[in-house]
Amino acid sequence: MIGMTSTSSPAAQAADIAEALFISAGGVGSAPVPVLAYAAGADHLARREALRPVYEAIVARIGAPTLLGGAAGGPSVRWCTPEKILLLSGDHTRAQLSVHDADEFERDEWWTFDRTQLGSAGEPSGFDALPYTWQLDRKGPGAAPSWTYNGVFVAGSWDHATTGLELMLAAWVEQYPVQAPGDWIGFTLWTARDWRRDMIVSYTPADHGRELAVCIDDRRVEQTEERRVQMHERGWQTLDEHQWWRTKLPETDPAAPRLIAELTIAECRARKATGPNELRAHDISAGDDGALWLTGLGLPTHPSRGEHY
Repeated sequence: MIGMTSTSSPAAQAADIAEALFISAGGVGSAPVPVLAYAAGADHLARREALRPVYEAIVARIGAPTLLGGAAGGPSVRWCTPEKILLLSGDHTRAQLSVHDADEFERDEWWTFDRTQLGSAGEPSGFDALPYTWQLDRKGPGAAPSWTYNGVFVAGSWDHATTGLELMLAAWVEQYPVQAPGDWIGFTLWTARDWRRDMIVSYTPADHGRELAVCIDDRRVEQTEERRVQMHERGWQTLDEHQWWRTKLPETDPAAPRLIAELTIAECRARKATGPNELRAHDISAGDDGALWLTGLGLPTHPSRGEHY
């Protein structure tokens, strides 16, 4: 039986388990194996730093993953061959490893995406049901799945759009620095009814104390005192010399993802957008390295991953 022992560190044990599951024959379809239990009450940063040595030990033992990524509750990292997929996943209580038949896993995941509904206004959102909300393909070793979900989940209400963006930002804070240390991640947001004024939403771990940020091009608007008061009341902090309004918040604040999401959506609504379907996320990038897909953002993205049938 594969599992944790008490004779070595959690990181070393996790590496042993990953090697046994991925390199050795067998194990496909068995129950997930816990590799890390988070301390009771651990916050997002504590969970991130607890997972970091475990993740690094796994990579040192079996190599870099094929696909990086994460879900609303935890990581979704895959090491793939044509025959099997080793998945590092988890939630706010633990991280775990599981190994799957590649064809069955791809098919089951596709159907999970296809039947998931984000819900209507007043209903709970369905973001936590998605197998992953973001995925980054940096052409890592192995064989990336040939059958992927190419659809786009668009929130049916402004509340759900805010929730989707909040969960995406929170996932980046907890998951991204472990998987892609040193890199920034973000996208540009376009509004159909005010298409010449871009917003940029980003997470930059190296910008200490100001990691989560949103900014908007306001060059076409006269910066009167009334305008400044209006923008400050909406949640914007500063106006720079290029006439971009900016708000930056620390990753240490657990409310920061929500505040950035609320400000972003409020600005879109102030620019006369009537629904999330009128927005477009584009220039989606993770350190200008690889293809980043924001499947669970809750907003239309351009380009999409491909045609969804």
